[in-house]
Amino acid sequence: MLASNPIRLLNTAIGAVLTTFAMSGMTNSYATGPEVAANSLQFPEGPIFVGNSLYFVDYATSDVLRLVGRKVEKVWHQEGCGANGLVQVPGGLLVACYDGGVVVRISLNGKTLETIGKDDKGLPFLFPNDLANDAHGGIYFSGSGSESSLGKVYYRSADGRVRVVAQDIHYANGLAVTPDGKKLYLAESVANRLLEFDIAPDGALSGQRQFVLLADILTLSGQQVFTPDGVRVDKHGNLFIGLYRGGGIAVISPQAKLLNLIPLPGMHHANLAISPDGRSILVTSSEDEIPDAGTLLLVANPVAE
Repeated sequence: MLASNPIRLLNTAIGAVLTTFAMSGMTNSYATGPEVAANSLQFPEGPIFVGNSLYFVDYATSDVLRLVGRKVEKVWHQEGCGANGLVQVPGGLLVACYDGGVVVRISLNGKTLETIGKDDKGLPFLFPNDLANDAHGGIYFSGSGSESSLGKVYYRSADGRVRVVAQDIHYANGLAVTPDGKKLYLAESVANRLLEFDIAPDGALSGQRQFVLLADILTLSGQQVFTPDGVRVDKHGNLFIGLYRGGGIAVISPQAKLLNLIPLPGMHHANLAISPDGRSILVTSSEDEIPDAGTLLLVANPVAE
């Protein structure tokens, strides 16, 4: 039986292989550690900024949420979705429904507009996880896979066609396109590493290679496994990695050099978003099997200009 919960599935797989977000109202010193921007969540994931508004999901409740000041507002809910990732598209958002096996297009106020459930070969998606824009109106999204089927990367072009552009990934997870649009980074979570691909003009991927094995560049007392989850890239090409295992987030240069490791409270830090001004980072934090322990943490960007 396939495990539909991403925590359970990822733990099993790893074990088998080894409307305005009021930034001005929050302190920017972070002298005493991260600030809690929202709490009493279950399993927050997929934060993105749409303008100055922060949208995110709660996997456990299948909700798309919006942070307005310190208040969390429900935007959209679909039972059985298992909302896991978001990306902005013209006129709204795409939601990756991990449990539902579909990607849903919704408006910014929560109206369901379209449900996408198969690729151009008529095959269902393998646990849609995270999404990323390219510069041509296309969207890459990961299908994590399962114990019996390896993960894939899909590309939805501007005309709506969805095709597989990479496969045989050991739990495909967070992904991001470089600022010049020439490369895609992908977290291969079970292998505890990031992969790198070349992007063709039509969105196709080639040249799959290891970008970095996290254990080669990260050190932390008592911590031996660093599992990448969400991935974001800033305008300089620096990578910001949410560590599902590893106790925080890592910032890595385009040359795969560690720039900063930020330890954070909580067991899992699945994803993150860089604020529009680049000075702050919103990080999701959650615990195993502890209701209402999920939070959004606000920290300073250690490489901000």
